[in-house]
Amino acid sequence: MEDKRIGRRYARALYDTAKKYDVVAAVESDLKAITDALDRDPAFKEFLIAPYTSGEEKTAILERLFSDRITALTMQILRVMLEKRREQDIPAVQAEFVSIRRDDQGIVHATISSALPLSDADKKALITKLNKSLGKTIEAEYSIDPRLIGGVKVTYGTYVLDGTVRGALNQLRERLRHDLLKQA
Repeated sequence: MEDKRIGRRYARALYDTAKKYDVVAAVESDLKAITDALDRDPAFKEFLIAPYTSGEEKTAILERLFSDRITALTMQILRVMLEKRREQDIPAVQAEFVSIRRDDQGIVHATISSALPLSDADKKALITKLNKSLGKTIEAEYSIDPRLIGGVKVTYGTYVLDGTVRGALNQLRERLRHDLLKQA
């Protein structure tokens, strides 16, 4: 069971150290690679989380797998987490690390959904417009949702910018419903 508070503590300590040594991007990439490996390989995840496997054995395996691929700082946080039996919190540390980096750098994470894939020119134009209107840098994640029919839906923080055909149809339905109730 992941604990966000614990993940945030480890991520904060890791981020502060990574920033001090100017390796934030490398550490973020390392954490992403590790969590991707956990997601891709259920046997690896089971091994890492298994309570019957000793911490020393887990550390030895992780060092063999990752020591030449990740920074020493990332390897050190993995060792500490294994020593403290917090290996199940690795995905939470990765998510919190990204969140802390975005907050520190003034970056807004946005999810952009469209019915069809957007061209590179469309993505660039949309990001430029969002950067200008929000006054912040946007880090976008794109998704395809055929239910939208057409247009684009942007979600960031607690805000939703709905420029989809489905959104327009829903607004029209609500307006008609409101007008009908007003007449009754």
